[in-house]
Amino acid sequence: MLTRFALRPAGRPALRSCFCRGLAAASGLDDGAATPAKLVKRKVAIVSGYMGTGYHGLQMNDNVETIEDEIRRAIFKAGAMRESNFEDLGKIDWARSSRTDKGVHASCIVFSGKLLIDEENKVDPASGRVKGLKEALNASLPDNIRVFSCTRVNKRFSARKNCVLREYEYFMPLSFLKDSIIGSDGADLDTDEAVAEFCRALRRYEGVHDFHNFTRSRSYFYKMQAKRNQWKMEHQRNAAEAQATADDDVVEAEDADDGDADDEEEPTTIDDYSEESSQFEDEEGLTRKLLTRHRRSIYSCSGSLIPDFCGEPHLRVHIVGQAFLLNQIRCMVGGALAVATKGMSRVAFDAALLTNRIVRVPIAPAEGLVLLSSSFGGKLHTVSLYPDSNTTLAKERKDLVHRILLNRHEDEEMEKFREEVIYEEVGSSWNMEEKMDRWRAYLERCYEANQLLDEDELSIALYELDQVELARKNKNQSYVEQNRIELAEKGRQGALLPKQFATKLCVRYSVAPGIFTSDLRRAVARHLKSGKIPLTADEDEIMAYIDNYGPEALAHEGRKLRLSIRN
Repeated sequence: MLTRFALRPAGRPALRSCFCRGLAAASGLDDGAATPAKLVKRKVAIVSGYMGTGYHGLQMNDNVETIEDEIRRAIFKAGAMRESNFEDLGKIDWARSSRTDKGVHASCIVFSGKLLIDEENKVDPASGRVKGLKEALNASLPDNIRVFSCTRVNKRFSARKNCVLREYEYFMPLSFLKDSIIGSDGADLDTDEAVAEFCRALRRYEGVHDFHNFTRSRSYFYKMQAKRNQWKMEHQRNAAEAQATADDDVVEAEDADDGDADDEEEPTTIDDYSEESSQFEDEEGLTRKLLTRHRRSIYSCSGSLIPDFCGEPHLRVHIVGQAFLLNQIRCMVGGALAVATKGMSRVAFDAALLTNRIVRVPIAPAEGLVLLSSSFGGKLHTVSLYPDSNTTLAKERKDLVHRILLNRHEDEEMEKFREEVIYEEVGSSWNMEEKMDRWRAYLERCYEANQLLDEDELSIALYELDQVELARKNKNQSYVEQNRIELAEKGRQGALLPKQFATKLCVRYSVAPGIFTSDLRRAVARHLKSGKIPLTADEDEIMAYIDNYGPEALAHEGRKLRLSIRN
């Protein structure tokens, strides 16, 4: 098994690729020249896709093979990275739009980093594409990892910080749903009703919720952090001992380092269905303190039945959200599966999603999860994956160059890779015969743990929560209405729209946060001030008004207002 130490390149000149030689030729140097002229470090966005089978996740991890290890080697071989930056990608401001776990695939993911390029001769001025870099990277990458485009972007662009939406899909054989029924053989299962219940449960995730039950428990993170700290201390101590004895026996020192590295236990190696699974090592008690970091916005979550996917019926889950916790999507799928197969009641499911009660939600297998796409935005909107509702507005800024990362041809390449490589792997990887007994035993442990829950108490808690939510909504509405009255009578400025209105616009109209929703909110506020929308209108009435008027037309009015304010 390769380690980071083993991945250190022997020397840069020997690994110079055709891309690097092309840079030399463009600069008037022959292949024998020591260094290409005019190579500068510039921020580049790389759009890639990969099949996650056989890798321990995306992010680099000691002692295991990861996707970023392969990409790092390819960048170095292309001559786009200095050897001094090879071990620490933080030196090139490396970032990725998403992180995936072991066995999870990605049909489209964006990386960003400062790479060595010939900006004068190898960057297309119209599209920003770095000529030859895509081909050089693909020449060094295995067939299950592909690069679709390489684009010169603004130096302040970060694939992680500027990513505002992540889009995932999950495929599950319909037979797996039937096999997940505990207590019967599934012969009496009403398939249509189970599928409908599965899809209804998925819809419950939409909106802003606290997903503390839909991720690894906190004790898991505490234990993993303690293990990492312990390993670092041992590694530093052994490294010091090895350095002290290096003059006597260099070989023994190297063997000691390798042995310690092999003993490290990384989070990616934890078996979700083992007795050591974090789902059963949680805090004592029935409730958990809610934390802000567990609140996540889900813009869309839906399910459908595909009659023929790789030769048999599959359930497809489509999820769009801002960001996700560790294993959150798999827990969301597992929760919907538990409700559909009667392993979890609707009351327990709602309690897991809406209250601070500790409810065991099963983690669905990783085999069917695919990172589908990402959207970029924010105040500094300089990059879009595709042309979208925010792209045209972002291009109005004359002081910044806006880049589109995928054109039609590159998008077709990405779709072909997804269809021929990723989907084929997803369809063939659901061979759960060997794992099925462990999976069912894992479900039984989840359901047994939930038997301690008092359904009546949960129902009361949910009712009280509904009353609190209703009171909060009425209070916010009263506050907004008072602001509107003061605006009409005294001209005072205040909040005219409900809280989280922009998020609800994104959910309702399936758009990424950005300039479009800002212009839409600006136009709605103007219509409230002018009396076109009654000052007493609540959120539902405002949404209905937007539907009738047209969100695009309102956003266009908001754009005119924004430009008039600037001028």
